[in-house]
Amino acid sequence: MKNISSTMKRIWLWGAVLGASALLNGCTSDTDNDGGTPPPAHQEGYADPDGVILLNQGARMSENGSISYLAPDGTIEKDVYRTVNGSAFGNEAMDLDMCNGKIYIMSNNLYRPNNEAGDGCLVVADAETFRREKVFTADDLTFPRPEGSLEEQEMLPLSTPLENIAVLDEHNIFFSDSQGLFRLDGTTGELNIVKGSYAFGNQGATIETVVSTRGMTVIGDHLYCAGGGFWSETKLFEFTRGSDEVTRELPLKGEFISGICRTGDHELLVATCGRSGSTKSYLTYVDTDSWSITLERPLNADISAEFMNSSGVTLAGDYLYFAAGSLTVSRLSLKTWEVEEYIHVTDDAPEARYLTCNVVADPERQLLYVSVSNELGEAIVSDGNILVYDCSGEEPVLKNNLVNRGSYPVNIYPVSRFYR
Repeated sequence: MKNISSTMKRIWLWGAVLGASALLNGCTSDTDNDGGTPPPAHQEGYADPDGVILLNQGARMSENGSISYLAPDGTIEKDVYRTVNGSAFGNEAMDLDMCNGKIYIMSNNLYRPNNEAGDGCLVVADAETFRREKVFTADDLTFPRPEGSLEEQEMLPLSTPLENIAVLDEHNIFFSDSQGLFRLDGTTGELNIVKGSYAFGNQGATIETVVSTRGMTVIGDHLYCAGGGFWSETKLFEFTRGSDEVTRELPLKGEFISGICRTGDHELLVATCGRSGSTKSYLTYVDTDSWSITLERPLNADISAEFMNSSGVTLAGDYLYFAAGSLTVSRLSLKTWEVEEYIHVTDDAPEARYLTCNVVADPERQLLYVSVSNELGEAIVSDGNILVYDCSGEEPVLKNNLVNRGSYPVNIYPVSRFYR
C-alpha cells in the first residue's frame, strides 16, 4: 500500500499474501443457476439484496472484528453481529460469503482485545438475522498431512492469515490460508487441502505473492481463482463441487493477480499485473465452457490489488474501476480501452490518508464504494469514511459520506451479488 508505515505494511501483507475478497466485492463470487445450487429466493432483514454489508477488520490489537450494515434507505447500523449475539464473531476479520440463507464469516481470531475472545475462525449465521448457528475454532479446523509434507503429526493446523472464502453449499466451503486452498464440509467438519494447492505458494519464504485467491468467483458447480509469481507460471485454476483437486488450469500473461470479474454466464475477466507501481498489466477474457482465451489485452496502468485481500479491480457497466492502493480511483472503458482518473478521494474526505480495502462497485445500482481512514495501525482506532458514488454518468456524484461508521473495512459486499 502506498504511503503506508512499515509496521502496517507487514500487517496488511500478512493479511493478504494469498488473497483476495474474496471474494465478493462487485466482481468476485457469484452464484449461478445452471448445474449448481440455484440462487436463493428473495430474502429480507440483513439479506435484503438492496442492502450492503461492511466487514470491519478493526485495529486488531484494540478491537475485534465487526459488521456494519448499510440499509436500502441509506442508514447504517454498526456492530450488527454483536447486537444480535452479544459477542464478537472473531478478531481480525478477513472475508465473508453468503449462500443458501447462511452467512459465513472468516477471521484469523488470534488476539483477545480487552480480554474478549471472538467466537471462532469461521462462524455460520442466519443471513436474515445474523443469529449465530455454528462455529468452527482453530482447533476444529485441522487437515490430514498432505503427501510430501515434512511435518510429523498426522493432522495439521491452519496457518494464519486465513484469506478468502467462497461457498458453493454447506458441503463445499472453500477458503485459503498461507499454505494453500481448502475444502470444508460444514456438516461433518471434515477439512481437506485441495490437491496441488500446497505447492501453489512458497509458504512465506519471501514477501512476493505467488497465488491469489482474491477475486474467487463461483459459476454453477465451479470455483475459479488465479495464481502467479516469480516461481510459478501465471494461471487460472478451476475447482469443482465435491472435488479436492484442481480440475483445469489455463496459462495467463502477467506476473501477479489483481482480481477476477464475472462478465457473463460462462465468461470471466482476469486482471493480472506486474510488481506494485508497474504499468505492465493485462486483461484476459476467458470462456469457461470452452476453457479458452477469447481476448487478451495489454494495459498501460497500475491495477495491482496492493496488500489487500479484496480484488484490485471491480466492474460496473462498461467500466472497470481500480485504485492500486492510492486515493485516486481510475476507470477503464471496456469499449474504448481508455483509462482516466475518475475520483480524487481527498476532494470529499480531506483527512483521508489510506484506503482500507480496494474499491467496490455495485453493478446493479451503478454505485461505487470507497473506504478510507485517517490512520492505519494495528492498535490505532482511526476515524474513517465510507464514500458512496453514483458512477452511472460521465462524472461521479457523491451520494453518501458515512463518517466513523466502520473500523478499517477489509471488504464491502453489496448483498445483491449473492443472488446472481
